[in-house]
Amino acid sequence: MATTQRRLVLKQRPSGMPDADCFAMETTDLGAPESGQALIQVEHLSIDAFIRTALDEGSFHATVPIGGTVTALGVGRVLASASDALAPGDAVFGPLGAQSHLLMPAAALRKLDATDVPPRAYLGALGLTTGLTAWAGMVRVGEVREGNTVVVSAAAGAVGSVACEVARLRGARVIGIAGGPEKVRYLQDDLGCVAGIDYKNDDVGARLSELAADGIDVFFDNVGGEILDLVLDRMATGARIVICGAISQYHDMSAVRGPALYLRLAERNASMRGFTVTHHAGAFAEAEAELGGWLRGGDLHLRETIVEGIERFPEALNMLFTGGHIGKLLLKP
Repeated sequence: MATTQRRLVLKQRPSGMPDADCFAMETTDLGAPESGQALIQVEHLSIDAFIRTALDEGSFHATVPIGGTVTALGVGRVLASASDALAPGDAVFGPLGAQSHLLMPAAALRKLDATDVPPRAYLGALGLTTGLTAWAGMVRVGEVREGNTVVVSAAAGAVGSVACEVARLRGARVIGIAGGPEKVRYLQDDLGCVAGIDYKNDDVGARLSELAADGIDVFFDNVGGEILDLVLDRMATGARIVICGAISQYHDMSAVRGPALYLRLAERNASMRGFTVTHHAGAFAEAEAELGGWLRGGDLHLRETIVEGIERFPEALNMLFTGGHIGKLLLKP
């Protein structure tokens, strides 16, 4: 019996914010898995900023070809298997793409232990592009320590939320920057930040000077642009700047703007390091153990925003850049 697959393909490359004309929906019938394959029903897809860069030629992440399925990490269930490694009903994680079902080699999938956490946690708090990224950036790159004053930009997003919690749970004093009163409340009430700064309504520089009068020890940056310069001007001696991303720059990667105040690094004996999570694969087991312990113990509070319908994938992707969500943004096909 055939399984109907709905998938989103790239029709043309975007200029700026992707719109509906950049994509097309295709429907096909999938047969039974061949040797070594599994038939997967996608349950949730992770909506991540790297997807936008993958729509451009020459992306650091594998470029989506014209006519190709839009890239996305996801979790799903095995419907049928022709591999000894997977059985029907198993929960799996992998590069599932923006589609409802797919045939995929079992070797490209990770079988999940979902006995005490839902599979979608492996896209969020335990996810490669969310929890593991936040942990690697804050612990391995930022070297956060008890008593540090930590600032996180895009703090109400997925990575930012977990970065705030990792720092707090390791004994730091955390200040989050986000857009709008609802997000500031989330930072303070759910994530335990000592304060939230609303970049849409507050004077960010003045608030940083007030809240971090002795300087900022760690800055976990997801945004870039003006906010990075504001923090560079308020660093403590020996500060660590962690460059996780620069979501303010992703719509035109040919004209990325760097910081004007980078000489503060020399003046303050500070450092600025960029990273991608894959460079820290050797620490994934440690990260997942610590994050999983906090999650199961109720100490990690990552909120989820779930968009339903594979046809709404472009809308969900644009929500990352318009601030229309809080916490982890997922799509349920």
